[in-house]
Amino acid sequence: MRVAVLMGGRSGEHEVSLRSGAAVLGALAALGHEPLSVVFGKFGGVRVADLEDKTIGQGLLALEAWRPDVAFIAMHGPDGEDGRVQGTLEILGIPYQGSGIQASAVGLDKIRSKSAFRAAGLPVADDRIVTRAPDWSDIAGDLGLPLVLKTPASGSSVGVAIVRDLPSLVAEGAGLLSAAGALLCEQYVAGREFTAPVVEDADGVPRALPIVEIRPKSNSYFDYGAKYTPGASDELCPAPIEPPLEQELRRVGLAAHVALGCRGYSRSDIIVGADGRVVLLETNTLPGLTGESLLPKSATAAGLDFPALIQRLLDRALSTRHAS
Repeated sequence: MRVAVLMGGRSGEHEVSLRSGAAVLGALAALGHEPLSVVFGKFGGVRVADLEDKTIGQGLLALEAWRPDVAFIAMHGPDGEDGRVQGTLEILGIPYQGSGIQASAVGLDKIRSKSAFRAAGLPVADDRIVTRAPDWSDIAGDLGLPLVLKTPASGSSVGVAIVRDLPSLVAEGAGLLSAAGALLCEQYVAGREFTAPVVEDADGVPRALPIVEIRPKSNSYFDYGAKYTPGASDELCPAPIEPPLEQELRRVGLAAHVALGCRGYSRSDIIVGADGRVVLLETNTLPGLTGESLLPKSATAAGLDFPALIQRLLDRALSTRHAS
């Protein structure tokens, strides 16, 4: 099978995407497929295989000319995870793994995805949405401190800050709002951190994988450094929790996958407070596939090694094309 692996891009997750792409290329080689590397530059342009850099348009023409059977999107954040590259592949008539245009766009937007979660009755934290300079003391008064500040369209904890006092809220809030144009100010929930992966069968039935508990060793939460620095966090899979909590976390992960209309796979991040309160944070529609990534760890615990996981995602992409 001819598989084009798309990676890189202009987001803050460019380097993580390259690592995901390299892992996918290795799995494709082990599976006996014919891969093509398509690397989108951090500041524009694209390199197809080992050819000289091209413009985006030229790169897409080269991709179309190669006539892949399927594309594997190993991009994260804006451009790769927000529906843009999905729309481009659909125009080119190339099937791809993962969620479609709408689910990708909504899933990356923390404000819109949270609205979808609320509509589905899923447990989320209280919040305020800010689109212009507010009275920050009012927000602190309404939600309390600490607060979590999130820019709408970013992943891997890029564009996220935890503020613990009013001066920090004013400084961090103003900076993030100026950069993003909108800001989600969310009630902070202290507790244990978990992630709930989902992988679909080739027929499209979503299956909950074992829950992973994340214990950052030094970072205050599972931020970019804790995610991608080897040894920075303990990641326990299956999570050491009682069966009723395991079942509830799996239920929330599956429900979030369905609420966004995800396809192929997803990974939902969840906090469980000291009082047992379960709070859904967000859902990743293109989870990372690096050596430190959580979904592959969970899949391995379920008996699905990394090459088999990649094959499962390819099969799902091709079954979607045949069904349409």
